[in-house]
Amino acid sequence: MSNQINKTLVFDGQVRLYFVNNTELVQELFELHENTPLPLKLMLGKTVSAMSILSGSLKGQERMNLQITMSQPAYQLFAETEANGNVSGYLNEGLLKAEVYENAFMKDVIGPNGRIRVIKGTGMNQFTSFTTMPNQDIDLDIANYFAQSDQTPTFILTELQLNENAEIQSSNAVYAQLLPGAPSALLSLVKHAFNQQPNLVSRLNTALSEELEKRFENVKMIGSSSTQFFCGCTKEMFYGMLLSMNEEEIKKAIEQNEEIEAFCHICGKTYRFGQQDLFNLL
Repeated sequence: MSNQINKTLVFDGQVRLYFVNNTELVQELFELHENTPLPLKLMLGKTVSAMSILSGSLKGQERMNLQITMSQPAYQLFAETEANGNVSGYLNEGLLKAEVYENAFMKDVIGPNGRIRVIKGTGMNQFTSFTTMPNQDIDLDIANYFAQSDQTPTFILTELQLNENAEIQSSNAVYAQLLPGAPSALLSLVKHAFNQQPNLVSRLNTALSEELEKRFENVKMIGSSSTQFFCGCTKEMFYGMLLSMNEEEIKKAIEQNEEIEAFCHICGKTYRFGQQDLFNLL
């Protein structure tokens, strides 16, 4: 089922193994970024795909906010996920305006000095941590964050398949993590299984029990959860932006009988503020 995270334990409950087919979610993201250079769309797609499956590891009201800053500090990518499966992501204006060629490699966009910042928790009980991006790779470096910050060996794999028109044909992701006391060799076995068989992720999402039992010992299904692209923007949220405008600019728009438009860079929605809205700001 699309956008459903399947949760299992393997190797006698020593490794947490989650996987998801989030094709619909990533397709929606690509459609919102139709005119964005392909390398940037792929980087954003892989990040949001990874964050979507990580939502399955959160509890209660927990949320996880991730910021990737490229070696060029003006270039940034943001993504957020919540325990309820909501996920969103966007590229900042600096990165959208960057001269990125269609055949550029992701590692060249990230550069040798990329950084990851993660804010995780609930309400006032949140913690912030920073790690570098030694691999210049979305999957490897988000996994590296868990290894460095949480001291928890982790494996993340996102697979985005494109058709001849560079549109998303399929998107799948895997998240594996050692549970306390488990030997590191078990995570190596999981990595080997997926790295040796590139299509294993998609096969898990179509023939679950058969593929799992074939490759991993003592498999136990422990549940599932949904994930979806979500932006909580509202017209009211953009009033704050208008309040920061010069009063003379607002008066000029009223005199010329103009609307003011505000654009959400996460979901692409446009909000229009008419004459009465502008009068209310004065």
